[in-house]
Amino acid sequence: MKVISVNDIKPGMILAEQIISPKGQVLAEEGTAITAQQLLHLTYYGIKELSIQDQEDAIEKYQFDAPDEFIGETQSWRIINSKEFAEFKRAYDKCSDRLEEIVREFVEKQSSLNDEELLDDIHSVFEKHSTGLGIMSMMLNIQEIDSSTYKHSVNVAIISRVCGGWLGIKDEKELDVLTMCGLYHDIGKSLVPQKILSKPASLSAEEFGRMAEHPLLGYNLLSDADIDRRIKLAALQHHERNDGSGYPYGLTKDFIKPFSRIVAIVDVYDAMTADRCYRAGVCPFEVIAQFQRQDPQKYDQGVLQVFLQNIADSYIGTGVLLSDDSRGVIAMINNQALSSPLIRLEDGSFVDLRERTDLFIRACI
Repeated sequence: MKVISVNDIKPGMILAEQIISPKGQVLAEEGTAITAQQLLHLTYYGIKELSIQDQEDAIEKYQFDAPDEFIGETQSWRIINSKEFAEFKRAYDKCSDRLEEIVREFVEKQSSLNDEELLDDIHSVFEKHSTGLGIMSMMLNIQEIDSSTYKHSVNVAIISRVCGGWLGIKDEKELDVLTMCGLYHDIGKSLVPQKILSKPASLSAEEFGRMAEHPLLGYNLLSDADIDRRIKLAALQHHERNDGSGYPYGLTKDFIKPFSRIVAIVDVYDAMTADRCYRAGVCPFEVIAQFQRQDPQKYDQGVLQVFLQNIADSYIGTGVLLSDDSRGVIAMINNQALSSPLIRLEDGSFVDLRERTDLFIRACI
């Protein structure tokens, strides 16, 4: 056991002791994995330190996915089994397959990036699903379908385009460039060995080094392509951070292009919420809480706050499973605490998660 500052706690660390509020309320039990939502709650009480178990692999086991018993007509079940979702998935798969074909021909045969058809497909996705269940409702549920690099890139492209709209970008050509930034941001991974990309265990230092080369590999691949320079820079800069803590060059905000900053945030959000070969996807409200716990200097706050607010709003009306196994529906987002919304429980009562700091959202259902 060791006692460390709350600021140094990482979600997934295992508690060695109960967390008790100054009023005597049990906030978390011994032996459970701490969540970012709980860590935000602790700041309300001024709790400075926590006792954690000395388990190096605890964070690797970090996951708060819904249990298998969720079979039945939840909101996600209704969306996934709808005709509109089936149409969306066909269009989505077409985009992913087309992207894979374009990238492989570009890398292996040095062919041109013939992406007009791909952009037309994405335009079609937006046109067909801008009403009804909506683009974000579809994206919230497509996460569980597949986690390949190409599907991740399509996810980042679509969500980046949506984010561009939230940020007030109206010019279609600019939105197309932003979409392409998302589509090709991970093109460098085509040169990373598949055994590293799909490794179910933690990467060794050498393997992580190979993985960390992909931004530069991607930029080099695109350097001579006849495309907007911002697309090339998104491939290079999507792991850079405003405070200089990113890679490959440790650039600071003045040297990171605006579209690269958007893709950087969307890339992290999609990577964390989607299932991977080595872990289940993390609940979106847990991801929101993790973003909110980050040093505000790390990401472009003008982008991040708009993104998180709209992502949270996207979940209004969504079913949730709480940490005490009760179920409800998100009734309202608390703009001052995005990861702690107001929940209408199955019995019709309401619970405000900002006040009930002993509870957190375990999964969206």
